[in-house]
Amino acid sequence: MFKTILAAVDGSEISRHALEEALDVARAMQASVHVVHVIQAGTYPALPLNEFEPSDIARQALLDSLEREADETLADAQRRAVAAGLQIIVHKCWGHPGAEITALARELGADLTVVGSHGRGRLDRFFLGSVSSYVVDHATSTVMVVRG
Repeated sequence: MFKTILAAVDGSEISRHALEEALDVARAMQASVHVVHVIQAGTYPALPLNEFEPSDIARQALLDSLEREADETLADAQRRAVAAGLQIIVHKCWGHPGAEITALARELGADLTVVGSHGRGRLDRFFLGSVSSYVVDHATSTVMVVRG
């Protein structure tokens, strides 16, 4: 029996599908649901948009954009939960997605962590994405990997 579920969302169709699965399980088991979006800013180089724009301004613009995208993704998750008749608690983190997801799952005492896999190409569809693979390898909870 799952009492606390953590679902990771990144705005992709596969993560929306994973959220729907998490909501279905939560409804069936009367579990609480937490939803996390992790902003991975370290992978984006800060490049000026033109020769007159300082890199600090470009970096801040990028971070602001990532923050807005995270807020929109979490707001979408909130709308989907309400439509399903459930309440969720949202979390926004910065860092390595796999590490942040597993750390939050431990902190919350989550019984189930739900993540989406990604299969972009013919070969990739046979392997888990790097984030889902990390979560499977490092989580202390049960992990559900949802495929598209």
